Amino acid sequence: MTDAFRHKNVQTDDNGLTMHKKNITVSTAVTLALIVVTTMVMSTFGYIDYRRQSTQSYEKLYSELQIISEQLSSSLALPLWNFQTEQAAKIVESIMLHNAVVAIVVTDALSPRVVAGITRDAQWNTVSSDRPAITADLISQKANITFNDRRIGSLEIWVTPKFVRQALSDFLITRAWNILLVNAVLVSLLFLILRRSVVRPLKAVESYALQVSAGTAEIMDMPGGASLAELDNLRTSIESMVGELQSRYQELQASRNSLAEAEERYRNIFENALAGIFRLSPDGRILTANAALATILGYPSPEKLIASMANITEQLYVDPDDRNEFLRLLREHGALSRHLIHFKRADGDKRWGSLHAREVRDAKGAVLYHDAILEDITERKRGQEELLQARDFIQSILDSMPSVVIGIDEHVTITHCNRTTETRTGRSSSQLLGTRLTDALPHLAPHMEAVQAALSQGKPVSLTAQTFMLDGQKRQEDMLIFPLVSGDIHGAVIRLDDVTDKARIDALILQTEKMMSLGGLAAGMAHEINNPLAGILQSVQNITRRVSTGIPANLQAAEEVGSDIDTIRAYLEKREIISFLDGIRVSGERAAKIVKNMLSFVHAGSLDSLRISLAELADRVVEIALTDYNLKKKYDFRHITIVREYDPDMPLIPCAPIEIEQVLLNLLRNAAQAMAMQKPPNTCPQITLRLRREASMAVLEVEDNGPGMEETVIKRIFEPFFTTKSPDEGTGLGLSVSYFIITRNHGGSISVASKPGQGTTFTIKLPLLATPQAATA
Repeated sequence: MTDAFRHKNVQTDDNGLTMHKKNITVSTAVTLALIVVTTMVMSTFGYIDYRRQSTQSYEKLYSELQIISEQLSSSLALPLWNFQTEQAAKIVESIMLHNAVVAIVVTDALSPRVVAGITRDAQWNTVSSDRPAITADLISQKANITFNDRRIGSLEIWVTPKFVRQALSDFLITRAWNILLVNAVLVSLLFLILRRSVVRPLKAVESYALQVSAGTAEIMDMPGGASLAELDNLRTSIESMVGELQSRYQELQASRNSLAEAEERYRNIFENALAGIFRLSPDGRILTANAALATILGYPSPEKLIASMANITEQLYVDPDDRNEFLRLLREHGALSRHLIHFKRADGDKRWGSLHAREVRDAKGAVLYHDAILEDITERKRGQEELLQARDFIQSILDSMPSVVIGIDEHVTITHCNRTTETRTGRSSSQLLGTRLTDALPHLAPHMEAVQAALSQGKPVSLTAQTFMLDGQKRQEDMLIFPLVSGDIHGAVIRLDDVTDKARIDALILQTEKMMSLGGLAAGMAHEINNPLAGILQSVQNITRRVSTGIPANLQAAEEVGSDIDTIRAYLEKREIISFLDGIRVSGERAAKIVKNMLSFVHAGSLDSLRISLAELADRVVEIALTDYNLKKKYDFRHITIVREYDPDMPLIPCAPIEIEQVLLNLLRNAAQAMAMQKPPNTCPQITLRLRREASMAVLEVEDNGPGMEETVIKRIFEPFFTTKSPDEGTGLGLSVSYFIITRNHGGSISVASKPGQGTTFTIKLPLLATPQAATA
């Protein structure tokens, strides 16, 4: 024991000289351990406290942002519906009293027009701005503004977490000083306690061990009152271990005596195994086999199987080439597991099996035999095929859906996807499976909280009209998250539906309702204007009659006042009063005609097919257009030259007049707007209307000398919702509706010819005889 102890504390160099190892002292080790442990413990608790404080601070900030957005959306509903922009701006300014709010932008639902916007400048003062400068560290919240269950606008609020970070920084500094102070006190106390209770007794044991090593102390002579009870326990443990090893050795000797019994048990396992166990010679003969193999291959006994199976290549394998492939793989790897083979039974029935085999060689490397196990997996393989067919059928259902369908696990990793998902992402299913959801569809990153909520709570979550960018265009989609729980598998199915067109139609319906209200108001105003116009025209007519020279009543009245009608007439003509009256009459008649045209256009009228003159219809539409101007859109028909080229022999055509007026007015407005936006400005804007007959068709052309169109625009010009205008200037439905009216309702055709810088010509062809489409319009 003394030599062993000494060997652990000394070393010899290459020359045989003794060298003492230089180790750190127990006191130093304990001190370092105390410092490390207490520092780690205090730092861990300090970090946990900091994370808890950080989480609570940010949760409070997010909660305040949610409350502010809900209150603001509710407060803005009525002002936004009533177009009270100033009141909406004041409400937004009141929200800016919250110091953490950086910017607020309120937009209208029908267009991206900003109703109210405010932000903070570099000095943290609030200023009005439609486009606030947003940085990456800001937190935003979007909300819809609804009135009577209709979405009439949206708002977005940005808040800054810098005040939260500042508070956390102060908290972290204070916590660090506390940790250092507590750590110093704790280390000092622990060091004093451990030095008295642990270090001193260990030094006593060390001193005793050195004395024993030097041979100057007895084993039981422990100086300083120290006890060697631990060493006695160690000795007792070693003696116990030696005794256990001796017992195990005796057991091993006993197991050798029972080897024959073990071999008998192996034989029983071999004979009674459910799988077919056999040994093959290198040339393919069965050397040994159990009863299970005979049953699998359709033989009454293993002996009958061995006698009948002379060469398994021809008698066992359906395809002999599979045997050669099996031997090749076995030579390369030495062993095979779950190798699939197609075999046949003695009765000719073809089955599927799973083969486990290994190659046994002698000391020189020559093959002695092959040991193998065969399992009949025909039913399992059929079940797998049925399962694959069911999976393919379910996948076909998913692929046929127009929605994006994605399956995710609890870690938000994609486990399933359909073909629509591949089309949306431009990646194959093999590339998508196993990737993070936000890596495949980055625009879903803002909705990860909703996904996590559905996974954790096990409740479906629905998000409607979520805005995202696709191919440079802003679109909207509905997002449905269905949580799935099946045994230990937790996940969800996410369905994304593009509702951009539906949202546009809803907005168009809302706009249409407003326009119908304005149309009714315009019709009422037109009726009210007609009454004073009639009085003005009647009064002008009466004045003109009462100053005429050929009426006896006028002559008599002039004589009664001491004058004559010729003098009065001469005075009125001298002062141009007659000309003024003519001007009043002409202006009044023009105003009355404008009101009449307005009423005829506002009133829906009948959509039944009538035989009308296209020339008169075109003139009526031009007169309506001449009263149309929009300074915001920078066009005015009064500054556009209208050229008419009508064939005088045009017959009447069958059509729905109100629909043809709608088409023609839409084409005139589009031409005027295109010429107004032309760069450089067109100094002589002109629209030419041509009307002629071609065989059994009436042809109406609308030609302008505007900027023209690119070929890519021409190909999509009649698509619904396609427009080259900004969102607040057009919906993209005008030409698609016109195409529907001409082709389907009237059985005609509409086409466009244009080149950049050479103007645009729309050609409308209408049949001169009624068609089935026109008859049912």
